[in-house]
Amino acid sequence: MFIKGIKRAYDQINLDETIPDEDKFDALLMKLGKNFLVSKEDRVYIFEHEGKTARIDAKHARAFHFKEYVIKDMNKLFHDFNL
Repeated sequence: MFIKGIKRAYDQINLDETIPDEDKFDALLMKLGKNFLVSKEDRVYIFEHEGKTARIDAKHARAFHFKEYVIKDMNKLFHDFNL
């Protein structure tokens, strides 16, 4: 069920022409995890939920146009959050 939400968020951001391509990965992170963000420094995002922590360095993220892989990365990142 969470995968469907990630796909919807990805598609919305991908279609949003107001977001530059280089910022789309960060926008997806914020859309999915904004309620859990505890730190964002130099594009390194740290999210926490119910004692679980997820960290991702967006500088080394996959290119946003690799949809299947980006969705898998987001699912893996937030998997333990049981959202």
